[in-house]
Amino acid sequence: MSLLDKGNFLIIGLLLLITSSCEQDESIIKVNVEGVTNTSYIEFNLPTSEIFIDSLRTDDSDFILVGDYEDPLLGTLAAEAYFELQYDSGAVIADTLLLDSVVFMLKIEDQLMKDASAIFNMDIYTLSDSLFSEAIYLATKELSLDKKVQSVTEYIYETDSLLTFSGVEFGRYFYGEIQRLEAIDLYSYRNDFSFVPASENEALLSFDFASDESKILIYSRDPNDSLFITQFKFSNLHFTQLNRDKSNTDLAGISNLDSLQFADDFTVINPLQGLFTVLDFSEVMLFLDQSDNFILNSAELEVGLTAVSTDPIERVNFYTFNEVGGINGNAFASLDRLSQGSLNYVETFNQAANDFLLSEESFVAGAGIFSPVVSEVFQSSYSPMITLSLEDHYLRKTLLENDYFEKLVMIAEDRLTLNQSFVERGSVTVKIYYTKVN
Repeated sequence: MSLLDKGNFLIIGLLLLITSSCEQDESIIKVNVEGVTNTSYIEFNLPTSEIFIDSLRTDDSDFILVGDYEDPLLGTLAAEAYFELQYDSGAVIADTLLLDSVVFMLKIEDQLMKDASAIFNMDIYTLSDSLFSEAIYLATKELSLDKKVQSVTEYIYETDSLLTFSGVEFGRYFYGEIQRLEAIDLYSYRNDFSFVPASENEALLSFDFASDESKILIYSRDPNDSLFITQFKFSNLHFTQLNRDKSNTDLAGISNLDSLQFADDFTVINPLQGLFTVLDFSEVMLFLDQSDNFILNSAELEVGLTAVSTDPIERVNFYTFNEVGGINGNAFASLDRLSQGSLNYVETFNQAANDFLLSEESFVAGAGIFSPVVSEVFQSSYSPMITLSLEDHYLRKTLLENDYFEKLVMIAEDRLTLNQSFVERGSVTVKIYYTKVN
């Protein structure tokens, strides 16, 4: 049997297992199967640690980050954003029109600053490089800047939800670019720019580019002094480059994929600083490896947070980890292409199952649809359903002789969130309910 045939067989086998599981009352652990000898429960307390990952994707978020922030324990952070502008609506800028004014409006999602107010300084640049929709952009990727077209200085307050400023300098450059375009060319016009933190900046801001409130308004006047408005928006092609400097902290010298133990009583999930919690599943996998003739009825993972997690990360995924390559998100990055029918479902499904924990829906929604486990924080803990994902790994080990994963890395679904979670050591458990069969 070829590997692809085995992959098809595995999915079919798993679907049969799911079908039989769905027919059972989930509130009842015991099952009525001929030859059943024992229904049991076992609980594992998982060791935790941290890993530094410096190169995760930032091009699949609705948000961009701009600015600087210094954490006395974790180091300094500088963020610059690269983005594409495109025509949205309004007047076509004809040769007879003259530039009146330009207004930037940026929806503030979140902010980091030392005091209740701060000076926000940034520069707007054109790019020497171009952004490509087919590319994958990581946090370490830096593009070449070309020409500075405007400097921005604004006071920011904790209560601010919208940053509005004049773009008159930007407008002089931009207006010359678009004024010569015919209507059909304006509708398809796109250009790339960058927001770069400037000297003496005191804040790190998160802007929501998916919000209707984030836009650029260009005001023009004709010879009769009539006012015309042209609106540009930020396309979904954008990413953030993060420069992390830990040289003046206890983390000095840390490199990508280095493991560490930051504190005795908790581990950290802080995407901005590149710190993520690792869950050690080796005892769980040893149990599955040594168990024969059994039915896995239910598997529950619970990750408890400390009381200082006042603003925890809302949603996390669970990536499998290997010592050589760290984490692999190739299949995760390909989900859109899979939905478009441009990738082989079985091959991508198998790759995804090796890259991260798949959601329960992935196994019951039908061919062509799958997604990673997403666990939302609730009552200071993450409690994802992992029954079908563990069953899948057990079948892969049995039928395909794949190796079990031994570690999972908790990655924030939005890698540009300013939130952070503190996982309490000793609070991470896996509970398995299973039935022994003769």
